[in-house]
Amino acid sequence: LDKTDQRVYIDTYVANDDKIRPAILIIPGGGYAGVSQFLEGEPIALEFFAKDYNAFVLNYRVGKDQLFPNQLTDAARAMLYIRENAEKLKVKKDRVFAAGCSAGGHLTGALATMYDCAEMREIFGDKCESIRPDGVVLCYPVTTGFGPTHRGSFVNLLGKPFEEITVEELRYHSIECNVNEKSSPMFIWHTAEDGTVPVLGSIELGKRLAALGVSFKLSIYPYGPHALGIAKDFPFAECWVEEALMWLETL
Repeated sequence: LDKTDQRVYIDTYVANDDKIRPAILIIPGGGYAGVSQFLEGEPIALEFFAKDYNAFVLNYRVGKDQLFPNQLTDAARAMLYIRENAEKLKVKKDRVFAAGCSAGGHLTGALATMYDCAEMREIFGDKCESIRPDGVVLCYPVTTGFGPTHRGSFVNLLGKPFEEITVEELRYHSIECNVNEKSSPMFIWHTAEDGTVPVLGSIELGKRLAALGVSFKLSIYPYGPHALGIAKDFPFAECWVEEALMWLETL
């Protein structure tokens, strides 16, 4: 996706027939320090592929030398690649979705709300509208820099100790603060027991979506730790893929 950096690429799961399918870009988590491909990449892609979606898993830049907006531009390039090659990839151009877990959920939320921010406009210009997903699925996402949160994600995203991050910076990178009437519809799921990324962030995001009239679904399951992936063997949460698919069909 980036000719200057071979770390930025997508794995593609495209059916070998002539049927045109919806597409979903999967963005694994990893706290902006790594990319959890084996837990939150291919397993989720295969779940959606089995339900008649062409799926794409993003490998994006992370680490101490990779700060905002690099991760967002990587995800934006993936969205543009899918839309601009829709015919070759046998994808419905107006049904391109994105799903992300944990910090990948934060990046997916940024796609949904910051697709036309100043940094994106400078790089992509008039293509910004094509970056916006037609709907997003946020799995136990990092959403907010305020209150109980996963501070490490913001430290890695901005490259400074959390105590040095300003209120203005936290506001700029908190998903609930960027939601507007044009934001992508959102399906959000979390577990009440999540001890790594507190569920309160997802609740606040849901409240903001409701206040602005943006279509959303919020599912909070009672049990389960952080980083569940497809949540196999966690009976209260393993239904999330089916619930997300049902919700996506309503869009």
